[in-house]
Amino acid sequence: MNKIMFGIVGWNIAETTRMIETAKIFRHEYECHFFSYGGEFEHLVEAAGFSLHHLRPVEDQEKIEHLWKIDRGERFRQPWTMGELRERIRNELALIDDLEPSFAFLGSVLTFSMSCKIRKIKLFNIIPLALSRPYLEAGLPVSPFLPRWLNLLAGYIFLHVPLLVSNFRKIAKTYGLRPPKNALDVWTGDINIVADIKEFSLLKKLPNGWYFSGPLFAKLVQPVPDHVESSLRNTSKPKIYFAMGSSANRKVLLKTLQAFDGLDVLVVAPVRSHLKPTDIIPGNVIITDWLPALEVMRLVDLAVTHGGQGTVQTTIMSGKPFIGIGMQPEQDLNIYPFAVFGNAIQISKNKVSQKTIQTSLEKLIHDDSYKTKALKAKTILEKYNTHEIIETIVQRAVAQL
Repeated sequence: MNKIMFGIVGWNIAETTRMIETAKIFRHEYECHFFSYGGEFEHLVEAAGFSLHHLRPVEDQEKIEHLWKIDRGERFRQPWTMGELRERIRNELALIDDLEPSFAFLGSVLTFSMSCKIRKIKLFNIIPLALSRPYLEAGLPVSPFLPRWLNLLAGYIFLHVPLLVSNFRKIAKTYGLRPPKNALDVWTGDINIVADIKEFSLLKKLPNGWYFSGPLFAKLVQPVPDHVESSLRNTSKPKIYFAMGSSANRKVLLKTLQAFDGLDVLVVAPVRSHLKPTDIIPGNVIITDWLPALEVMRLVDLAVTHGGQGTVQTTIMSGKPFIGIGMQPEQDLNIYPFAVFGNAIQISKNKVSQKTIQTSLEKLIHDDSYKTKALKAKTILEKYNTHEIIETIVQRAVAQL
C-alpha cells in the first residue's frame, strides 16, 4: 500500500485527535504513519491502530510548557535552538526517505512543513481559519475583545513581522528554500483545509488552495465511566460539563472551579491533569481524567469550555449551549460566532470571576432561547459529511501530482 505521513504534537490532544480522525478517512487505501516528539497523548495513535514513530529530540515538560505559553500568547521567545531544528529536520527527512509517502499532513509540526518542501512532498494542512493568512489578510479581528485599531495593528504584526522564525529562516537558507516571512509561512500547507463551515465563519470566501471541510473533532473510543454516567443520570440538578483542554491556564481553571461552589448543580470536569493535590475542589464537582466528550455532553444540560475548535464543535454537535472562555485569541475567535448566533456566552479569561460565571450559568439554565439556538446550530453542522469532503479534496489534489 502507498503511505501517508502525519506529524503530530503529542502533547496537544486536539491536534493529535484531529490527525487521527483524518487518518481514519484513508486507512483502507493507505498505510498511515504518524511521528511525534513526545507528549502524553501520542499513545492515542497506536490505540487507534496506526503506526507511530518516535523522533528526537524529545520535547520534555519544560519545552512543552514553553510551547503552550507561546500558544496562549504569554511568551514570544523561540522554542527551538538551531541544533534542535537541525536534528528534527534530519530525522524527519530520514523518515520521509524510509517511508516514501505519497503525501503528508502537517499536524502543526512546523519543522515538517520545511521537510516536505525539501523532499517535494505534497503537504495538506487541516487548520482553524482564525489567525490564518487569508483570515488576517481580510482584516478580520485578532480578538473580539480588542478595539478595531489594535486588531488591525496585531494583524499587521502577524503578517509582516518575523516573530519566532529567525532560526527557521537560517535553516531554510541551508537547504536552499525561500526563508519564511513569518510564522504563517511554516504553518501553511500546499493545500489547506479549514475544519469549519461557511455559515459560522467570519470569512465566507477562501482563496485558491483553501477549502471548508465541515467540523472535525475527536471521537475517543472509550466508554463513559460508570460513576460519571450514573451520577449524571440520577440527578435532577442542572448538569454541566467543564473542560479546559490541554492548553489550560491554571489560574483561570481554578477560578472557574470555585465559581461552581455552592450552586445547586452537578459538574463533571475532566481536568485532573491540571490539578495539584493542594487544590480545593467544590463538593458538587466530579473530577476525572479525559472523557469521551461527545458522549458526556449528550448527558448534560450545558458546557463551560476553553473554546478549542474541536471542543466547540463537539459541544455544538451535542446540541447544548455553552460558556466559552478562550485561553488564547484563536479560541476566543472559535467562540465568538456562536456568541453572536445566540447559543453561547463568551467571557474573557481576564474577566473570569465568581459573579461572571454564575450570572452566565443562570442565563443558560433559565433562558430557553440559548437551548433553541443550540439545537439550530446542531442541525446546521449535521448537514456536513466532513470525512467525504476531505477525501474528495485530497483525491483531487493527489490526482494532479
